[in-house]
Amino acid sequence: MSSPGTTPAAEQRLIAIAGEHREAVLAHAVYLTRGDAAWAEDIVQETFLRAWRHWERLTPDQGSVRGWLLRVTHNLVMDEYRSVRKRRGELPLVSGDDIAVSESFDQVLSAQIVHQALDQLPRQHREVLEATYLCDQTAAQAAHRLGIPVGTVKSRVFYGLRMLRSIMPSPAAA
Repeated sequence: MSSPGTTPAAEQRLIAIAGEHREAVLAHAVYLTRGDAAWAEDIVQETFLRAWRHWERLTPDQGSVRGWLLRVTHNLVMDEYRSVRKRRGELPLVSGDDIAVSESFDQVLSAQIVHQALDQLPRQHREVLEATYLCDQTAAQAAHRLGIPVGTVKSRVFYGLRMLRSIMPSPAAA
């Protein structure tokens, strides 16, 4: 399992991280893949491969290790969904099926709704949500970038998401 730059202690840390977080990462992957166990296992394998490549980032002072793993898992699944849609969009349309156009329109509309809702938030809440969700930063990275404590970032994310839920229309109303 050795890679350039990893020490036996680092390898032991990675083994411990995998043992501690594998079930949570797998459960998240199964949820995101809508129950596709084989795909979820592939995602988990790729997640821990990336953890192995970036083992130096996996320390509590860099942010939540589990959070990092779950974000990588999420990104891998979303990349695959996008890839499938892109490939489907490249195929010539044989019938009058406009599913790809509909999905694209829904994504643009959803993004517009989210941006409008974010614009309604107080600046400090909008900044931490943009840093953590749109810029894919950990709470520690966002805190460093914004010059505020990590706890403040977490608090503002919590209250910012709460405000967004009250601003945005519920899916049932759409």
